[in-house]
Amino acid sequence: MTAVVVFADSALRRLLGWIMAVPVIFWAVMCIDFLGFSIGTVGWYGVQLLNAPWWAWPFIPDCPLAALYGMLVFYRIRSGKLPNWLTVVAALSCIKYGIWTVIFWGTKWAATGEYLPIEVGLVFVHLAMAGQGVLLLPYLKTLSIATRMVAIGWLAVSVVVDYGYGHHPALAFPITPVQAGTWAAVLTALLAVLMFVVYTPNSISATTARSDGRS
Repeated sequence: MTAVVVFADSALRRLLGWIMAVPVIFWAVMCIDFLGFSIGTVGWYGVQLLNAPWWAWPFIPDCPLAALYGMLVFYRIRSGKLPNWLTVVAALSCIKYGIWTVIFWGTKWAATGEYLPIEVGLVFVHLAMAGQGVLLLPYLKTLSIATRMVAIGWLAVSVVVDYGYGHHPALAFPITPVQAGTWAAVLTALLAVLMFVVYTPNSISATTARSDGRS
């Protein structure tokens, strides 16, 4: 398992390095993230935000905020800055809400057989957002366990606010809040396992050190 993680770490770093090195691709990612944040916050969540208490605002526009986090972290990396707490929040948020959205629309399509163009477009965009989060995983190995716990805690609180207090996104038939909340909770738990069991700093550094010693 450790060898697989190290191989994935190396491959992801090379791919992200290529994206950073090609200005057209990098700035395209920046523009898409910014549009996702702006249009998603105003167009998809605007009315909901106006009708929600102020303390719930940081947890309501889940996907738009994930896009904003991803944009900021990509820019930080290209600027040569060290990873910080926002890196882990961006990685986990992009992965969680990207996958959640794909599950959401896939379930709706399976039940209704109706594929609207905007829904298909949203699936592709959120798959790309999940991929953006995966690309950030190699940068998390330098961050402390406490930082990772804060990020997982943030995602867990978001589940409570969304589905415990009713501030979840608008749901399409036949998806219920219980279903949507279960997906969110399971994805949060899986990301916690990824952070603390699979993708650990020690597992990567130890294998890398053994590899260097043999070379």
